[in-house]
Amino acid sequence: MPVPPEQILVPRDPISSVWSTRWQLMCPACGSDGVENMDYKPDHEVATVHPDRDEYDSPIGTRGGYVRVDLECTQGHGFAFIIGNHKGAEFVGVVARTEPS
Repeated sequence: MPVPPEQILVPRDPISSVWSTRWQLMCPACGSDGVENMDYKPDHEVATVHPDRDEYDSPIGTRGGYVRVDLECTQGHGFAFIIGNHKGAEFVGVVARTEPS
């Protein structure tokens, strides 16, 4: 059973000020906090930046540029954390990783 959205990105310890919070990304499939680049690829292969295009090509349905970080939990669930931006609107999302990592 998938983890509810409010339990995927959860606040952790505040850092440096009341306006800063550190967030923990949990596995969307099982809720594990053991999320990492389990393939041990170099960082430049795990995070990819996609250029700002006005095409609907983001995995979370946003237009424009986005950053994709491929991750896996200790239980073997693969997913991608997506940060999208289009004309000042910021979106984050988590999607199952379907293509080879």
